Amino acid sequence: MVMNTIMVRVTTTTPTTTTHTSAPTADEIIDAVAPLLAQQRQKWAERCQAQGLSIVGFHLLALLEVHGPMPMSRVADELGVALPNATGIIGRLAERGIVAREHDAADRRVVLVALSDEGRALIDEMDSARRERLRRLLGVMKPEQRSRLLRTVGDLKHAAERLAGNP
Repeated sequence: MVMNTIMVRVTTTTPTTTTHTSAPTADEIIDAVAPLLAQQRQKWAERCQAQGLSIVGFHLLALLEVHGPMPMSRVADELGVALPNATGIIGRLAERGIVAREHDAADRRVVLVALSDEGRALIDEMDSARRERLRRLLGVMKPEQRSRLLRTVGDLKHAAERLAGNP
């Protein structure tokens, strides 16, 4: 009697499902946020135009808000314009009462540029309009989405602080 042996090779494989979820790249995040930032810039530009304020004029107001009174030469440097151009920009804003020019108490030759009360009111008004737009936008989000966003913005703020602390 002849026996035939059949060998069966059984191979077992375990299906491996790898869901590779890598963290989004900086570019992916930037691309996702870019349209929102573009809308904000457009709204700022519209508000500036409605106030008869150029973007450079608004940039000057923002500089003065952050840094306080500044010498004319520093204003020119910060705006990236020649001193005569800065003088013209400041002159137009001073005529409207948005900024004030004053002599430095320590060195009378230095002319400082500062926000006037009207300039502060203009910044406050534009800031209020921006905040209201953001309130409407956030108002359509679910509470848990707003909570998650708040945590994420906090993380972003901390990252900015760490970056500012590093050269």
